[in-house]
Amino acid sequence: MPSPEAAAAEPPRRVEVAAPQGSGVYAIAADGKAIIQWSGAGSRWTAIGGPAKDIYAGPAGVFATDPETGELRGYSGVPGRWNVVSGRAAGFAISGANLYRLAEDHSGVHRWDRQRGTWRQIGGPAGRIYGGGAGLFATDPVDGRIFAYSGNGSTWTFAGAAGAEFAVTNQHLYGLNPERSAVFRWTGEAGKWNQVGGAATTIYASSTELFATNGADRGMWRYSDGTWARIGEAGAGFGGRAERVYRLDNDQRAIWEWDGAAWNRIGGPARSLAVAS
Repeated sequence: MPSPEAAAAEPPRRVEVAAPQGSGVYAIAADGKAIIQWSGAGSRWTAIGGPAKDIYAGPAGVFATDPETGELRGYSGVPGRWNVVSGRAAGFAISGANLYRLAEDHSGVHRWDRQRGTWRQIGGPAGRIYGGGAGLFATDPVDGRIFAYSGNGSTWTFAGAAGAEFAVTNQHLYGLNPERSAVFRWTGEAGKWNQVGGAATTIYASSTELFATNGADRGMWRYSDGTWARIGEAGAGFGGRAERVYRLDNDQRAIWEWDGAAWNRIGGPARSLAVAS
């Protein structure tokens, strides 16, 4: 991963992107023509922008890609007012107040300079990037090994071997092994992981908790205090905020909120779901 730090070849531009407000629950409408935000009560949603292909939400703000140009736009906090943040990229990730991107050709990882509206290269070629409160992580494009970004310059350290998927909470990096037969948690030391779960189809993370879907029972499982509990059905999208969990059904017809005891429908249909945890 190490690579000389270098500025991305884009002109400086000041952009206005606000921190997530209100419910922090966002979705792309089923037809892709609108970005909507949940009111926080009942099934009331408000259109705040669009059209969009993908949506990202976190402490750094709310961002969405344009379905035609691939540009990433950031939400100003005012409905309808979105500002271009980046050109087309292979992927984006949020870690705390920072926004990162993977170059479209996977040749480098960049960090957004919010004050100047520019991008600076912080790492070399990568297959995928993952972000969360615990940091930024990137996989090697050849062998899939995963590396942790130090937060400074272009320094990366080896975290572990290749995995089928990874997920990041505020405290930990989790990985699903290539066979999808076990879930592991990184100890913070190079190559050292502890198994915390068995077979899973995929894994997701909120700011504080890990979730997994199980193909065997089509369930959604929550990992807490060393134990797993089934809390509902698997879905097409998930998100967590405080003690609440959100799910987009597999058929994308409904969005649900779990309050710790029951699931309540709050909206839908929708194409995708994003929650700023």
